[in-house]
Amino acid sequence: MKKFLIVVCAFFLIIEGSWAAGEKEIVGAIANVKIEEGNIDLVGRVDTGAKTTSINADNISVSNGFVSYTVINALGKKSTIKSKIVSELEVKNAESKEKRFFVNLTIHYRERAKKTLVNLNDRSESTYKILLGRNWLSGSYLVDVDQ
Repeated sequence: MKKFLIVVCAFFLIIEGSWAAGEKEIVGAIANVKIEEGNIDLVGRVDTGAKTTSINADNISVSNGFVSYTVINALGKKSTIKSKIVSELEVKNAESKEKRFFVNLTIHYRERAKKTLVNLNDRSESTYKILLGRNWLSGSYLVDVDQ
């Protein structure tokens, strides 16, 4: 009877562990993603230290609660997107103050799509045109830097 209980418990632990692992997908330090709203592919850097996802945006213009902006990937492909402004925040750094707009974008990674709050930022000098923050990772992905 004792062996039977051990086998049954082990079976449920295996089943439960497989189910739990299936909930979150493993992502490496770098992720190839697609922004649905602009139909544009980007190579992103996964950053567990960043609270919010940030995307390279140029030609930002605001009108009636919407923001229009151009996303440019590392290959120079451009896509103009118009999004409803979710919020805006004034960010201070050592040199200046700048206003950042936050919008919701659908980010595809492999077979999964996730609506994510993203701030629009000039990342033109950055290697990675999208920084995938904890708000994108949360509840969906686990980071394995060896991948």
